Amino acid sequence: MMTERERLLRQVQNHAFALYETGLYLDGHPGNAKAVAYFDKQRTMWQQAVDEYERTFGPLTQKSCAATEGGRWSWIDGPWPWEAEG
Repeated sequence: MMTERERLLRQVQNHAFALYETGLYLDGHPGNAKAVAYFDKQRTMWQQAVDEYERTFGPLTQKSCAATEGGRWSWIDGPWPWEAEG
């Protein structure tokens, strides 16, 4: 059974995969309106999943991490997104 953290991370990963694959398809079929709409929908869903994960469990990447908190680099504070809870 998945924890809430694992479930949210899986959502982020699923939408990221769909974005990547759809982007590859669109490279060869840029005029496919259904694929463009699917890409836009997946991008919105990916951003929502990232936002929910980060609100609950902290940053997924350094880009979304505050540079410092109280003069300290906080990115190293665990757990890392890919580490199992334990």
